[in-house]
Amino acid sequence: MRPSGDMQSVRRRIALLALALGAYMVLAVVAYWPVLPLDASKLPHPLGAGAGDPAQMTWFLAWAPFALGHGLNPFFTNYIDFPLGVNLASNTSVPMLGLLAAPVTFALGPVASFNLLMRIALASSATSMFLVSRSWVRWWPAAFGAGLLYGFGSYMTFESSVHLDLAFMAIPPLLLWCLDELFVTRRRSPIKVGILLGLLSAAQFLIDPEILAFCAIMAAIGLIFLGLTHSHEIVARIRVAAPGVLTACACFGAIAGYPIGYFFTGPRRIPHGIQPAGVIAAFHVDLLRPVLRSSLPPANSSGYLGVPLFIGLVALAVWWRKLGMIRFAVTCACAAFVVSLGPRLTVDGHTFPIWLPEALFEHVPVLVDLEPVRMSGIEMLFLAVILAVGLDHTRTWILEHARSARTFAEPVAEHRVRRVMSRARLDAGLHTVVLVVFLIVAFVPLLDQLPVVREQPVTAPQLTASLARSVPKGGVVLAFPYPRAHNDEPMLWQAADEMSFRLVGGYALVPGTAGRGSYYIAQGPDLSKLSSILVGPSGTPGVPLESACRSLEAVVRAYEVDALVLRTSIGAIRTRAIGLLTALLGPPTVSLEPGVAWYDLAGRKPTRSCSANS
Repeated sequence: MRPSGDMQSVRRRIALLALALGAYMVLAVVAYWPVLPLDASKLPHPLGAGAGDPAQMTWFLAWAPFALGHGLNPFFTNYIDFPLGVNLASNTSVPMLGLLAAPVTFALGPVASFNLLMRIALASSATSMFLVSRSWVRWWPAAFGAGLLYGFGSYMTFESSVHLDLAFMAIPPLLLWCLDELFVTRRRSPIKVGILLGLLSAAQFLIDPEILAFCAIMAAIGLIFLGLTHSHEIVARIRVAAPGVLTACACFGAIAGYPIGYFFTGPRRIPHGIQPAGVIAAFHVDLLRPVLRSSLPPANSSGYLGVPLFIGLVALAVWWRKLGMIRFAVTCACAAFVVSLGPRLTVDGHTFPIWLPEALFEHVPVLVDLEPVRMSGIEMLFLAVILAVGLDHTRTWILEHARSARTFAEPVAEHRVRRVMSRARLDAGLHTVVLVVFLIVAFVPLLDQLPVVREQPVTAPQLTASLARSVPKGGVVLAFPYPRAHNDEPMLWQAADEMSFRLVGGYALVPGTAGRGSYYIAQGPDLSKLSSILVGPSGTPGVPLESACRSLEAVVRAYEVDALVLRTSIGAIRTRAIGLLTALLGPPTVSLEPGVAWYDLAGRKPTRSCSANS
């Protein structure tokens, strides 16, 4: 028995979805080539091995399953910044991704989880956009192009080089689909859609709250647009959507309520703004960014389209401006672009004293911490809608006019003339090929963004194994240079060692001066002095042994340090520091290229050296 037409349609949709997912996954793997998705020894970072956000995110991926497996609070830890601890609800600790990747983390380690999730982030974001676009368009290449723009555009290729949480953008298209179902098409039960909307919102919150905040801002803008353009239907649409919205809020609150409460009331919370002062103003988009890639530091290319794609999108928007979906997408894309410009206008690298709407966020709690440049990801979502709907309607227009023109030409034209007209003007297949070629050419300026970054070795397996053998379970490790932002490799040792020890210092947002967030965990005076003596760039002749010894003794006692690791590779500083620590603590327990370690500090008693040199 042959399958029914409906069954054939379902099978075709599933086949196209599988084909698109496979193509996107191949592109995602190519984006990081030659490093494979499950590589457990390399991380992407333009600043060098083991530095910055990828190392921090790897630690977060290891923490979530470790905390839940050991009965610890996943939103608080003193395994870094020991003994004070860190409120992880104030950090992008991605507990959702940590749980999803837990099997890989247990089997291959958190570095492999990070690498796999980065590929999945690109492929799933593109596939999500493809799937949602298919509910609005019939021509699958248009939906595939939308997935390419959203999943492999400038925003994604930049963020996927450093920020897993910001690159995992599979949920925003699904949120848009839910809102479309609630307020526009209304084909499904609002309660069911509301449950899905609440679950997706909670999942996005547990991946990156900032992206969810931008989605909420755009949802408000979109609903205001719908209210203005359909004013006569406002009451009816709200009445139908209200049960779904209330259900969504209830589901979201049930899942995200605890971390939100912990953010505001938990220990080590950040009361007066998460981001350090000056950070927000530095991350925004230039007015010319759609056609001019940034070469200024930081070289963030988010929002870049290239001239062919920019012209094509403008042409589609103008041609199909009467379509409600196009008008909605253009309005939202323009609003997102304006927000991404930041509080003041910047043109070709020059900032002008012209205030923009984003400046209003500077006086609103929570919104003041949003980085404008990241709105580019939401902008790409609506540009992808314009691309998909515009291409689909263009092809439909070609098919209809080719059919009507051919019908008109047959009775009046000679056979040869009809054949020329059919091939040159009326052949829908030829015009479809032209649209596909345009799609390919439009994406050419974005190809030089691949591979997104060159990955470099990050792990120190010999040192990690040594720490695992010699540091007691739950012991405290002190590393110099002091681990902090962009110099946080000891967090990778800790994550690879399944959190068997605690770390003094680390890379996380913690309360700083005046209650604002700080990336640099505060050092005590003795720790700061000892760090300066050991790894300061300007070593002074005649190392002050007694002073260094007393500082070391105070640090070991205050932080209950079990092991000290010197990890500098600079020849003169390394030699001087090893000599000083050897004089104070005796010969190192292990000496490797990644680090020189002294174990059992309590038994070494640096006070003996102090007395001997007094």
